[in-house]
Amino acid sequence: MNVIFYLDDLYGGGVQRRTMRLLQGIKDNDDNNSLNVQLIVNQPGGENKAMVPKQVTYHTLGGMTGRKLDLALGDKLSSLAPDIVVCCMGQQFMQALKHRSRLPQHCRWYVIQAVPVKLIAYSWLKNKIRELAMKRYYPKADKVLCVSDDVRVTVARLSPVLQEKAQTIYNPVVSENLLTLAQEPVEHPFFNAGNIVLVAAGRLNVQKDYGTMLQAFALLTQQHPNKPFKLIILGNGELEAQLQRQIETLGIKDKVDLAGFTDNPYKYIRQADVFVMSSLWEGLPNAMIESLAIGKPVVSCDCVAGPREILKDGQLGTLVPMKDPQAFADGIITELEQRRDTEKLQARGWEFSVNNAASKYIELFKSK
Repeated sequence: MNVIFYLDDLYGGGVQRRTMRLLQGIKDNDDNNSLNVQLIVNQPGGENKAMVPKQVTYHTLGGMTGRKLDLALGDKLSSLAPDIVVCCMGQQFMQALKHRSRLPQHCRWYVIQAVPVKLIAYSWLKNKIRELAMKRYYPKADKVLCVSDDVRVTVARLSPVLQEKAQTIYNPVVSENLLTLAQEPVEHPFFNAGNIVLVAAGRLNVQKDYGTMLQAFALLTQQHPNKPFKLIILGNGELEAQLQRQIETLGIKDKVDLAGFTDNPYKYIRQADVFVMSSLWEGLPNAMIESLAIGKPVVSCDCVAGPREILKDGQLGTLVPMKDPQAFADGIITELEQRRDTEKLQARGWEFSVNNAASKYIELFKSK
């Protein structure tokens, strides 16, 4: 059975890492090796290219745009004659679906929906355009695979057809080597004895709302001057210069490090006291789940979708309102005083293992 995954690029990001873990998990759990898994990527290169499993055939379209991308994608799909096409994002699904008539009639189509339908940072018009596109194209999929129940609800609301086709399969987040990677040594001055270190991980973009996190951290240091708080943010992105200016304006330059992208954030998370997340929206935040699997306490904004579902309505972490720096600062103090049961945190994190997710995908692929 030929299974094709289509993704635009392999640069840093949750979607890319999630997809590579899923591909590896599928190959590891396909007992009779009946799935011939291949990956089509438009843009060559990227930090996550090294994560492409050796058992997966890798194809690149060469970074095409517009009409050239359309032609190259159609030719590649046609030549591979897939039984199943899995599009890792909605935009790729809409691109690939144009070539449905060129593929075998029995070919099944799946699209992975990783975020809620409406995004807070988008204007009313952009959200409406996204919604209309989903209403038009998503019913043509055999299934819309949502990464959390919260995301599935937003998709199901679009139409009666999607109520039937929307299905939850949790992200393949926690790998078997997570704890090994977390044990690797990390050299950073913030991890000196006595510091209270907060760690965040994710792209420096609008979605992650690091501006609110920095304001909260500044309040935290002002209101608790005797506590040696430090903040490490792992990731790169388009807002790096803006955030660096904000750090200087807030007077916290010696307490905050924009540490950039790392292929092993787990060693930082293990050494930290709390994992923090200030997102405006998510789908199923990988870094939060990985932090739980390591046994780390979590403070998160109560955004749609994922955090409340993962943290079981706040039973396993502290949820705070979005875009509220004071509530975020207070939440960090609250979480530090909780003394969470590490084993319970780890057990919840490991519910989102790569093997569990891969088994669900294999069952879906072999169901017909």
